[in-house]
Amino acid sequence: MEITMKKYTPVDYDFVYQLKKVCYYPYVSEIWGWDEEKQTDYFNAFMENAKENMNIIYSRGKRIGMINWSVDGDTCELENICILPEYRNQGIGSRLLAETIESSGFSKVRLQAFKKNPVIHLYHRLGFSIVEETENHYRMLLEK
Repeated sequence: MEITMKKYTPVDYDFVYQLKKVCYYPYVSEIWGWDEEKQTDYFNAFMENAKENMNIIYSRGKRIGMINWSVDGDTCELENICILPEYRNQGIGSRLLAETIESSGFSKVRLQAFKKNPVIHLYHRLGFSIVEETENHYRMLLEK
């Protein structure tokens, strides 16, 4: 499957909101309850900073996901990687993460994930280790 990435543009705004909702709703609703108004406010604040370092993931011209990150010195903070459910478990996330980590030039990559998210297994497989634990999340680190 051919996968490409393009820089986020304002045309992608609604897609990114719906994608984040699909990806995070199961965890947020179980832990805190899903309040659409609060989530919209949170998303708008998130987008103010995130859009500069965000790529939209395409397969055959169709948007299927997104990845965004921030930079803290020699560390890349992987903020989100979201793939539509029908495109998961096909190696897309693994490939994108491995390529992003390899080409980033950073000596460390950090991320945070919900404890119940099965993607934790992928992060372990790629070399991430748990460095901190909160009630609902794991903070993970990969040092190259």
